[in-house]
Amino acid sequence: MPEDQEIDNLTKQGYDGCTQLVEYMWDSSQGQNIRDKAILITDTVNPQADIQPTWKCEIWVRDVDLLKPGSNKDSEGEPIIPEHITCQAACAYDIYGMCTGMLSLERLNILLHAYNQSKQIGLDSTTQPPVQDAATEIVGLLQRYKLQMSSLNNIGKKARDYNMYCTPRHIMTSLQKWALVTKQKFASPLDFDPSYQAYWSKNTRDTVFGASTNAFDTKFTGFTFCHPNYCDNLLHSLVGHALQSTNSGSYSNIPTPL
Repeated sequence: MPEDQEIDNLTKQGYDGCTQLVEYMWDSSQGQNIRDKAILITDTVNPQADIQPTWKCEIWVRDVDLLKPGSNKDSEGEPIIPEHITCQAACAYDIYGMCTGMLSLERLNILLHAYNQSKQIGLDSTTQPPVQDAATEIVGLLQRYKLQMSSLNNIGKKARDYNMYCTPRHIMTSLQKWALVTKQKFASPLDFDPSYQAYWSKNTRDTVFGASTNAFDTKFTGFTFCHPNYCDNLLHSLVGHALQSTNSGSYSNIPTPL
């Protein structure tokens, strides 16, 4: 508008002081030194979950607002305002105060217990880089698996969605009770069942949370549950390894991948 052209830039930005001496009034008394110390963060901020930077990884249990799953259009195809729900979750924050991800309180307790157990028996003694505190390791865990899921963008949506599904807890419990399953292959710290004797992950850093790595390093024994990514080559290798394990072992060690 014409009247806006008569307003200088500082006033347009909300400054209501004197702007007549702008030639020198904004010169920093700290010189270039203060500019070198300035840190500008241009990442997107989520005001519902992010916090002020504390320069260390943290886990906060807090109430968060989430959009309720469902259609964003009514029966006539018109857009509707999505509903939201408030729930309690464990938010994992990086050093910049950005929420890397959220965990249920149950999964947080499972991870903390697995982390402490791993340290007690020394599973983390040879891990490189050296193991950090629990909050830092959980933030790193979420970042690893977020990156892993982003690598699935080049496959079909249906296959990508299947790879993000977790096996329901009641199915895992039924397999354990009625099929005598005791081990879980191709799992992760984010979805393994703590009532099973052991679980395997493909990420070596997951040993921090009690995982064994590379399910193909040893033969399958006992009754095992497998929920791998939906990849033809991987499924073919899995079945082949299970058959080889059966042929090389005694009848009592025949594996049962499910």
